[in-house]
Amino acid sequence: MKSKLAQFLFSTRLMAFLFIAFAAAMAIGTFLDTDAETSPTAYSRTLVYNAWWFELMMVLFVINFSGNIFRYRLIQQKKWSTLLLHLSFVLLIIGAGITRYNSFEGMLPIREGESNNKILSEKTYLKVFVDGDFKVDGELQRRVLDEEELLLSEKLNNSFEINEDYKGQDFTIECLSFIENAHETLVEDESGDRYYKIVEAGDGGRHDHYLKEGSIENIHNI
Repeated sequence: MKSKLAQFLFSTRLMAFLFIAFAAAMAIGTFLDTDAETSPTAYSRTLVYNAWWFELMMVLFVINFSGNIFRYRLIQQKKWSTLLLHLSFVLLIIGAGITRYNSFEGMLPIREGESNNKILSEKTYLKVFVDGDFKVDGELQRRVLDEEELLLSEKLNNSFEINEDYKGQDFTIECLSFIENAHETLVEDESGDRYYKIVEAGDGGRHDHYLKEGSIENIHNI
């Protein structure tokens, strides 16, 4: 049984299948991101690049290439060119695995003539603040929950639930859906409140503000 499994793992048929499957997976991942401004997106990461079967394919690649080095005795001097080709694939995949689990992606915007030491992470994180209605030394208390990594896409099921407690009081935070590029706005209603709309262009972009009649708001320290 073990010999048959070894023959399968080190066979050229498995290698051919893996190359075809890898090319097909990369093509599918590319087509999933055709409407996106950046690639890969949370959608393609979830379905392809971060999927367990894609990682399994990489592991089988390493096993197949490594096994063939000994099966075909590629350590011989006359076969060094083939040996280097196999080792290069093994090192590439291992390096990709290290990068996958021990690195992070992000964007570092730097305008001409400026310097910047902050990076915008590719990942999305949820940070929750829970405010209490009691004071300690005259200050209201707050509990900060651990940041949770999210992969959000309108094409995925983004629902999740967080169950926690604060000073013995249980509470639940639930996400039902995700709307990309959502923003707050008002819907006209004859019986609704009156608002004053203020539009300003701070930081190079348009910002809409709604000031309720009889209220005071702080908009960029104004």
